[in-house]
Amino acid sequence: MRAVPDPRRGRETRHDHAEVLVCLVIGFLAGKTTIRRSLKWCKKHLEELRNYIPLKNGIASPSTACRILWGTDEELFAMAFMEWIGEIVSTRGIHLAIDGKALRAAMEKVRNFRTPMILNAIDAATGLVLAQLPLRDKDSEIRAIPELLKLLDIRGSIVTTDAIGTRTEIMERIISQEGHFVLMVKKNQPQSYEEIMKYLGEMSEDHKEMKKDVNYKPRNPQMQKKYEEVYHQERNRDRHEHRWCGVCTEGGILTKTQEEWPFIKTVGRVRQIRIPVERDQEGKDITPDVETFLEKGSRRSPKPVRDDTMGKDIQETGLISDMELTAEEMARIKREHWAIENRAHHVLDDTFREDRSPAKRSKNNLALIRKFAYNILRIAMLAEACSGIMTEAMDEFSEEPGLIKKYVFEGISSFY
Repeated sequence: MRAVPDPRRGRETRHDHAEVLVCLVIGFLAGKTTIRRSLKWCKKHLEELRNYIPLKNGIASPSTACRILWGTDEELFAMAFMEWIGEIVSTRGIHLAIDGKALRAAMEKVRNFRTPMILNAIDAATGLVLAQLPLRDKDSEIRAIPELLKLLDIRGSIVTTDAIGTRTEIMERIISQEGHFVLMVKKNQPQSYEEIMKYLGEMSEDHKEMKKDVNYKPRNPQMQKKYEEVYHQERNRDRHEHRWCGVCTEGGILTKTQEEWPFIKTVGRVRQIRIPVERDQEGKDITPDVETFLEKGSRRSPKPVRDDTMGKDIQETGLISDMELTAEEMARIKREHWAIENRAHHVLDDTFREDRSPAKRSKNNLALIRKFAYNILRIAMLAEACSGIMTEAMDEFSEEPGLIKKYVFEGISSFY
């Protein structure tokens, strides 16, 4: 926190700005998800905290903390965050998931009521947040992704984004930094999307026929030799999920690879069908199989309509990569990308109440305070016998002073 200059220049100050920022992080670690509640918790534990930091004038007021957050340089604070987590987790050779996140409660306080966004970079394996970059709105995410990548050492890493990041300039940026990518192709790239659905759809059909009849002749024998497919089924909460992933290690099936994307080596298609679980009066599972569901739907869900967007019963997504990948590898990478939603964004919204925070001027710096606390909790959950549930881990930090001493004041050694 000392790396960030005190914004209250030329004024007599009673509270050290770095100490105030540390107290806010500690409060969030203890599960107090507002500035006022965080500082109130620290005030109750003042004597204990004085074992580690002076706090000669006690705990700052919420208004003082807000002024510090308002005035702190957002770029310098973000760089300090990246330097801190960079000493713990390397960004080389990992799966780096990038996605934008809305700050919805701040929408009514910004001009034109456009929801402010934050672009986050996550280590998919651990769920740790490695960087953030503020966005004015969703439209600026395309321009911000290359800027975020410039700040990271991605040598040997696999970068994944949603379909909004499937742009030539982003692919070239990743390759120029010696990284790799697996990017989604949806209807924002209409030509490539249609080609993937057509050609890999035909290959999938021929693949099934060839398994039934060894004498069956596929439509494109040469391409079929480079095609493979995997299928996974699992129970996920209150639904059955069926996923097929087919890949062809011949990028030339796409028109764009002949001009804009000559570096594409693998093209894939993921098809996912979600079927809500149904039970009879005796509690037995009577969920329909895939064929019945596609034909008739179910009591909980009408006959599904094909769509490539998330949240539908059927999802069909194209994938492209500069690496030669098996179907198993591409399916795993695509699924792991959504760690950014399930392990980070959902937790920040639900547990840290980020989506409900009405902060305007301090929204981006307050988001970093949450991420300091989130990362510390995540590391504690991964490194020792701390609860695997974030809210319970917060309770442990609140009740066990030794955890705050260990992870905040003694420092965290390299995680890898």
